[in-house]
Amino acid sequence: MDRENNSDIEINPLTGYWCLPHGQINDYDRHILTDLYLPLLGTTAYSVYLLLWEKVPNKEVVTDRKNHSDLLSLLNIDLNKFNAARVRAEALGLIRTFTKNDDLGDYCIYQLFEPLTPKEFFKDDLMSIFLYEKIGQVNYNELIKKYSRSEEILEQSTEITKDFLEVFQLNNDDLINTPTDVKNAQSEFTSESDNSKPKVDPATMNQLDWELIEDRIGQLFKIDKNDLLKNQELIINLHLFYGIDEITLIDLIGKTANIVDNKIDPERLRRSVQDRFEKNANISVKNVEEKPVDAPVTNNLSRADNLLLQQAKSMVPADFLAAEKQKSGGFTGAAESKALRDMAMKTYLSPAVLNILVDYILQNSPTLSVALMETVANDWQQNEVKTPEQALQRLHDFQNRPRNPRRYNNRNKKVEKATDWSKVQSNTPTNDKNAQIKRQELQARIRKMRNKDN
Repeated sequence: MDRENNSDIEINPLTGYWCLPHGQINDYDRHILTDLYLPLLGTTAYSVYLLLWEKVPNKEVVTDRKNHSDLLSLLNIDLNKFNAARVRAEALGLIRTFTKNDDLGDYCIYQLFEPLTPKEFFKDDLMSIFLYEKIGQVNYNELIKKYSRSEEILEQSTEITKDFLEVFQLNNDDLINTPTDVKNAQSEFTSESDNSKPKVDPATMNQLDWELIEDRIGQLFKIDKNDLLKNQELIINLHLFYGIDEITLIDLIGKTANIVDNKIDPERLRRSVQDRFEKNANISVKNVEEKPVDAPVTNNLSRADNLLLQQAKSMVPADFLAAEKQKSGGFTGAAESKALRDMAMKTYLSPAVLNILVDYILQNSPTLSVALMETVANDWQQNEVKTPEQALQRLHDFQNRPRNPRRYNNRNKKVEKATDWSKVQSNTPTNDKNAQIKRQELQARIRKMRNKDN
């Protein structure tokens, strides 16, 4: 499998498709999809995912595949909406997309994954925080009650369950020497890595001083090390997404812990961190001393680019966004800070790379355009952009791309197509003052509604 193949095929209505199931989806999975995934997917992506499951072929005859035009007709949407919906399902771990070519032409393979179990979903910080922000505290807690299962009734009970060999008899020789037919059958089922659950790339994470957190948490708040380890993934993710240092994390953990049993309260901790993020978005930005780049430049970037790199690496996304908006005399809207949080949670871009993304978006739009953010972030993930230097280089490659690629007649030379990000326009009017006032009033109403929900 070659990830770069995705850029070789431009999907159109006549492009074929093939559905490859990873397991099976049942009625319980559909309940989970409706309750937990629908608020994140949206109705279009939800419909695309379920329709692809219905299109899983009964026979392995790839030449009998259908075209995307059939899917578009059934869904009553155009290709752009289909691709946008598919990408949302991919980001949530429900679909993996591959491209291939045979005698009949290009086609896509959609590998379909079952949704996470409720336990896996709520223990996954990416998914649970995203859901919390989408549906609010009241609805979130209702879902927790619906899907949590208490096992207190099993306490002080005696298990009398029989195991397999106590009930069924097998030939002793077969147990020792597995029959050849069984071995052959087992070899048909190759081991598959479960890629349905989003995972944080540890290479993009600054390492925390975990010993410092353990010692201070124990001394100040009497929180047990085992409880801290139990919530380690949550703490690391909060550090990664919000750029919180050890001292601040210790303080937030202690303030939100349960004072009765000295246990970490994951939900209160998440909420506290999010509130802190929102408050920091519009306060005066910390004075970051912008020292000139005196070190010899060896990356072939301009002085301005090197200064941008220095700022991107030294500031967390919340402060960087606020600083950029203040430079232009603007302010950070609630929708913008939420859009940045959503982008941090559903991508594996490091904080420094996110800052480069923010800088690029604000050069093309007065506010953070979600459509443009998603387009650029998708391109960077597909092209494995992991450092701010790579992000800047990707931007320069796009800006310096050949304007007329037809002049290149060398068929053996592979020219990478740059994503035409400029076609993704912001929905924010730039000159209409009345529309600007209405938008600000709408944002204020949304903030009041959120405060009322919380």
